[in-house]
Amino acid sequence: MNIGYIRVSTDLQDNSVITQKETIENYSKLQGIEIDDYFIDFGISGKNTIKREKYLELMEMVKDGKVKTIVTTSLSRWSRNTLDLLQSIEVLKKNKTDLVVIKENIPSLYTPMGNFFITTLGSVYQLEREMCSIRTKDVIQNKKKNSKVYSRTPFGYDREEGMLVENKYEQKVLRKIDRLRNKGFSYKSISNHLNRNSHKTKTGRKWTKQNIHSILKTDRKNIGFSSVNR
Repeated sequence: MNIGYIRVSTDLQDNSVITQKETIENYSKLQGIEIDDYFIDFGISGKNTIKREKYLELMEMVKDGKVKTIVTTSLSRWSRNTLDLLQSIEVLKKNKTDLVVIKENIPSLYTPMGNFFITTLGSVYQLEREMCSIRTKDVIQNKKKNSKVYSRTPFGYDREEGMLVENKYEQKVLRKIDRLRNKGFSYKSISNHLNRNSHKTKTGRKWTKQNIHSILKTDRKNIGFSSVNR
């Protein structure tokens, strides 16, 4: 079988799926390749293969000798992790399956140039991802240092010109949560108490035990506060 492989990083990227499919179809017609089926991973990152169900299914078909050629639009759609990329290439070669990558103009694995580009570009993509991760961490650390908001606005605060400003009503609710927790109330009991008294979350919804846990264990930690500060 000849398979077209498509991956999008979010479930909402319908246009990307259509674009990738059309690109594969047009390229395959020009190259005389008839695509028998498409494997599409929705809402999955390319940095690893663990949760990519269709990718894993496709690789099992390769191992069973059922796949002749895989066509994908970009190397980053196939893999953004050098180790995963190299391992997948070895599996493809072992089972005599070819990989065609359109954007990077790689018409076949079975040429010295094709093998060189696959390995080199895989390393470049991983370097790019790691550098992006470092830049993101630097931005977050800088915002933390200057008391600026670096994610969603936590309960108990409002956002004004990139800074956190206490919300008096929500701060009162936080103190109530602290008192109940210090008395030994469970997360579930606290959420039930808040709901009975018509208190709402930041998004105007009912409280859950997960909300309480997040506020006490995550939000307060991220903004540098704890129950002791109150």
